Amino acid sequence: MHSTAPALLGSAGTQTFTSLAKASHSFASALAALGVNKGTHVGILLPNQPSWLVTAWAVWRLGGTIVPLNTLWTAPELQAALDWADVHLLVAIPRFLKHDYVAALRSFGVEPHRRKTRASTLPCLHTVVWTDPDGSVQGRCESASTLTTGAPSPAWLAAQEHAVQATDVAAIFFTSGSEGTPKAVVHTHRSILAAAQGISERLGLDPTDRVWAYLPWFFAGGLVAGVLAPWLAGAGVIYQPTFDPGEAIGLMERFQATAFFAWPHQAQAIVNHPTFSRQRLRLHKGPGAQADWAKALYGEDHKAVSSWGMTETGPMAATTAWSDPFERRCSTHGRPLPGVEMRVVDPTTGANLPAGREGELLVRGTTVMASYYKKRPRDCFDTDGFFHTGDRALLDSDGYLHFLGRLRDVIKVAGANVSPAEVEQVLHAYPGARSAAVVGIPHPERGETIVAFLVPKPDQHLDQDQLGAFCRQHLAAYKVPRHFFILTPEEWPVLGSGKVDKSVLRQRARRLLGLV
Repeated sequence: MHSTAPALLGSAGTQTFTSLAKASHSFASALAALGVNKGTHVGILLPNQPSWLVTAWAVWRLGGTIVPLNTLWTAPELQAALDWADVHLLVAIPRFLKHDYVAALRSFGVEPHRRKTRASTLPCLHTVVWTDPDGSVQGRCESASTLTTGAPSPAWLAAQEHAVQATDVAAIFFTSGSEGTPKAVVHTHRSILAAAQGISERLGLDPTDRVWAYLPWFFAGGLVAGVLAPWLAGAGVIYQPTFDPGEAIGLMERFQATAFFAWPHQAQAIVNHPTFSRQRLRLHKGPGAQADWAKALYGEDHKAVSSWGMTETGPMAATTAWSDPFERRCSTHGRPLPGVEMRVVDPTTGANLPAGREGELLVRGTTVMASYYKKRPRDCFDTDGFFHTGDRALLDSDGYLHFLGRLRDVIKVAGANVSPAEVEQVLHAYPGARSAAVVGIPHPERGETIVAFLVPKPDQHLDQDQLGAFCRQHLAAYKVPRHFFILTPEEWPVLGSGKVDKSVLRQRARRLLGLV
């Protein structure tokens, strides 16, 4: 790639690869003075803006590990992530949208403007570095000067960079699991770069491309597919801190975007916006070939692809190629990326299944995570080194993947995994609630929508608006149920095992919502 080529393009201006490299080098010196070195865990609590990537590169220069943090989390969710991932230093913006992160830190015992921020609730966290709203690095405490005191020599920094190995841990991403506790997924530099390279090649990206990539960078898909894959091809990335379809259209027209990365409901919002005009856009590359909005967004002769993946696999571990026949790109989820192997097995016996037979999808290879944080690899993979995805799929006779659904109890809302158990745990804590169960119902734009069923305690009344407000206090907005239905004890469906029968609840939700 050309160092003077545009790397990031947005309403605030353009950053070249050279300017980002210089900024990350300078910030690496500042972070080194604060004690960041090989193995240090640095949390990033920022929206999509240049300082996010400057921070990541600065940490990687020093051999540290980034811990991307969800900007939609509530204070308890943030505290749990900082604690579980053993974050030593946090780079954050004071406020974003409705979130006050200064107040959030104080709520769990961290005084964010003191030189030493260590608190009994977060024994590892010792420093908070705040950024300005425009994305520039502001400083650790009272002034930016505290970041430059004791900066290392250029030779020392060069030695730190040289010592970074491909097998070193690069990032710890959080993803929701079926048991309710978010899992921390450990990826190395090797796995991240392998995924990015494979995605870049399958999408056919090159230095002439401009990629509009809204997916939040705290998700593996946003960082690896939305930023690193284009950058490996020398393509520029068009960023937007908060999604607005009209602004997105303006940015894509202004910077002549050719490729697109976003969630399906955002793509649909762009297509439905009154200022959308296919004739004024140059989009023809990206994921979503199977979606109804693909032709409207990309055009009839598009080169869009279909893909499958999850945080644990890099994220996109299989995808069609831009050069595949149109029918293949619209009816399958592609072949495994280079270095990735896939098996389909009987979910009960574990026996390998032949082509065309559906079962559980297993994955191993270069893009797959090293492990879950604080778990041994042998507890994350089977004896052959395969990761059991919990997804139902088949491989056809040509080796193309067909994703058919999920075996595990996880709800996919606007591209993000939501654990029903996590939401149910919050609902069970609501005063007056005796029983609670959460299910996912298909939604035309968001993929799935969350529906909650509750049974009140005797002589108690459950108010739907109050339930929603309670959930918003404890859960990120995308995890809050869109619909609450109150049942009597007699209406609560129970299996022979004593567990709630969620298949009955799903049918009931579809009926109540007029979907059947």
